[in-house]
Amino acid sequence: MVNVKKLLKWLATGLLTVATLFSVAIIYVTFAVDINSFRSDIESMARQQGLDLTIEGDLAWTFLPQPGISIGHVGFSDQNIVSGTLDKLTLSVAWTDLLAISGDPSQLTSGSVQVSGGQMRYQAHNSLPVQLDNIDLRVRNVALDGSEFPLAASAQAFGGQQFAVETDVSVQVVNSTIDRINLSDLSIEVNEIKVTGNIEASSQMNFIQGNLQTNRFNLAQQLQLVSKLLPTMSAPKFANPSALRELSIESRFAIDQQALSDISTVMVLDNQSFDINLSIDQQRNKLITKISGDSLNVADYMSETSSEADNSALFAPLAIPFALWQGQSQVEINIGKILLDGFAVDNFYSNIFGNQRVLRITSLNADLFGGQINAIAKLDMRLANPSLSLQPSVNNIDLALALPALADYSGLSGTIELEANIQGAGNDIDSILKSLNGAGQLYIESPSYQDINIEQTFCDAAALFGSGGRSSQQWAAGTKLEDFTGDFQFGDGNLTITDFSTATGNLNINGRGTLGMLSQKYNFKTKARLDGATTSSTGCSVNKRLHNREIPFICKGRFNQGSTSCKPDERVLKELLKNSALEKLGSKLLKNNNSEDQADPLKSLFNDFLKRNLN
Repeated sequence: MVNVKKLLKWLATGLLTVATLFSVAIIYVTFAVDINSFRSDIESMARQQGLDLTIEGDLAWTFLPQPGISIGHVGFSDQNIVSGTLDKLTLSVAWTDLLAISGDPSQLTSGSVQVSGGQMRYQAHNSLPVQLDNIDLRVRNVALDGSEFPLAASAQAFGGQQFAVETDVSVQVVNSTIDRINLSDLSIEVNEIKVTGNIEASSQMNFIQGNLQTNRFNLAQQLQLVSKLLPTMSAPKFANPSALRELSIESRFAIDQQALSDISTVMVLDNQSFDINLSIDQQRNKLITKISGDSLNVADYMSETSSEADNSALFAPLAIPFALWQGQSQVEINIGKILLDGFAVDNFYSNIFGNQRVLRITSLNADLFGGQINAIAKLDMRLANPSLSLQPSVNNIDLALALPALADYSGLSGTIELEANIQGAGNDIDSILKSLNGAGQLYIESPSYQDINIEQTFCDAAALFGSGGRSSQQWAAGTKLEDFTGDFQFGDGNLTITDFSTATGNLNINGRGTLGMLSQKYNFKTKARLDGATTSSTGCSVNKRLHNREIPFICKGRFNQGSTSCKPDERVLKELLKNSALEKLGSKLLKNNNSEDQADPLKSLFNDFLKRNLN
């Protein structure tokens, strides 16, 4: 039988001998080989691989748990998109691999990498920069033959948010060049957001494909966290407190640096699904983004304060492709229904092109208020004071539906058509409104104006000229008019309507008016001409002196404040009254010359005139 005691003694002696030999080897290597003398060689070898490496700290041997090299304070850059510094970098290999080689280090098939502390900056062409701080990286059994090895990393990113990655990596190197990289079972976590998927890069990193998907997370909560870390950013408050509570994204992509790239994404926002497709032509430096969806409830995402400045952020996501991509960009949007506060826009479509900070809307179409809107536009942001031009077209819009929803005003109804060519410049709504200039045409079919009865106003004015005019009848509220036509132009913050014409009954109405877009005031100068003896079949009879004669009126007021003030023009009216008074004076003088009554005709005439017209 084997003597167990002798066997254990032999084994202990053997292990002690091996440990002693390893200790002697470690001591010899440590003192006999000055590893810092290889600093310049390491930096030179890195440059040959296209990597600028600067070693500012010391190099030291490590032996436990694996043999390797520890390097302090390393700076690196690929002279293109990646740069940064590492506080401590440790490279090691397994003892078994080290003992198996026959003196040629190139025979090493695997190793491990550990990074403690540092920062890295990544900025690809046509993209915003990403910076990682406090990097911690662990990679074990790194191999370059295509076999998998685990990677775990953490860092701070996105304004101090904790960032973590876990994945299995495989790398295939051909002729000292990375030919393929696979990231399988990828998991990325930023706070409560978790991204999972798989990524494969091949053809020397020129082709990347894969899929990524997120969990369903609370975007509003994430924005609040970011706003705490970035004092200049405030978390939005929406009209619907439940807005942005649920968001998930699923994306598939195939990116080819030498040809066309496609990224297909499905985004579900608060149970609203949208397809977002990106097509990238690298050779032509062109990005095409297509967004489509069945419905979007924009009213939920309006600011609860109803501030125009806050609500402008609603359109910020549409600017992302133009901000991230410095070449030619195109955004095509197709939404079946957009819900706003009190009304809906159907069949919304827009096509926008961008190049060198110039945006062109080549098509904007939508159905709303029973009609359609169409527009083309250009926005030039190359100067400090951006300029815009707009050519809108409005067809068959029902004013009885549009005005209450858009302007909280219900005094005007009819069907409107409009064509215009407008230019302007500015950085805010007030400066843009003040700078607007341009012109257009306006047509309203079967308008009805509820704030005033124009026929009654004319009859009251006609009563100043003697017989006729005033009527004891009960006038209907408002005025039904015949089709309204007119031209308009912009200037000095005002919208001026020129050469408009319409009619009601036997009254033909024309004139011009000004609407102050900044002052919120309006002033219309109109002329009413009577064609006939009465204003209408049920209206008042009018002194023949006013037949086929224009009576001027001035209508003015402030938007959404009280009723309209509409009165005859006093200056012109005085001339008409003066002529009327002289005619009546002549008649009375002629009558009194044939009478024995010598009463003063002037006194009688003007007493009567003052009592009737000026009280």
